Amino acid sequence: MINSFIDSEDEFLKNYDVNNYERPSVTNDVIIFTTDDIKEENQRKVPKKGMQILLMKREQYPDKGKWSIPGGFIDIKESLEEGAKKKLKDKAGVEDVYIEQLYTFGDVNRDKRTRVISIANMALVEKESININNPENTSEIKWFWVDKFLESTKKYDFYSENTYTLVFKSEDGETQISYEVLEKVDRNVYRKKEVIYKLLEESNEILAFDHYKIIDYAIDRLRNKVEYTPIAFNLLPRLFTVKELQNVYEAIMGREILNFRRKMDDMIIETDEKIEGKPFRPAKVFKFNENWEHNF
Repeated sequence: MINSFIDSEDEFLKNYDVNNYERPSVTNDVIIFTTDDIKEENQRKVPKKGMQILLMKREQYPDKGKWSIPGGFIDIKESLEEGAKKKLKDKAGVEDVYIEQLYTFGDVNRDKRTRVISIANMALVEKESININNPENTSEIKWFWVDKFLESTKKYDFYSENTYTLVFKSEDGETQISYEVLEKVDRNVYRKKEVIYKLLEESNEILAFDHYKIIDYAIDRLRNKVEYTPIAFNLLPRLFTVKELQNVYEAIMGREILNFRRKMDDMIIETDEKIEGKPFRPAKVFKFNENWEHNF
């Protein structure tokens, strides 16, 4: 209740009691996306790529021993963006990379300790820039291949029902975690969506907290954004071939993309430069067109 006798902001702030309201804890979690080559027997062939994320094994309760997104609690004196960048540097040893705020996850019982709100962020980096042997970090860290693919679609009078499988496989092959993702989407202009997750039996471990939900949301956001922004170029060196670019896009989308060169249109520019370290000389080398703008 506002005291009517307080007639200045300074006086109001001097008498303000922060304990009038319960305060939740807030974390910054960062989904680190990258792509890597899928092994090919023919070394002269441009390899296909798959999408990967970095996960850490929790060393403390709750959910001790489960794989989780890198992150931690926000310092009261740092901004959300500063906190996300600091977590990215401390946990993965990288800085000066693309990072954006994704979504806020705040289900009441998502953390057993207390009310914890997670500010989820996603970063896109070249794999070579990640220092997973960062001496400041003692947690077990692994790269996981990640994919989300459609299993079935059913249409009813007022909604559609899409069933996906969300799969995580550690790069060393030791860990597999799979979830069924059931999406019910209203067939109206609002497109309200209800999502239900179920851990599948072939899983030999489990993700911590609701991190499966956060990663699923990040995959959908990333797949959506590559259609109208140059976000995917953060996963490539400055110079690349069209095939390398297509492999990155297909790794993100989880499917083959037809008429890819036409879709890129004026987003890329051909150059006369050479790509060092290739076993063969590509016919054409491209770079991102910095003057490109999306037209609706």
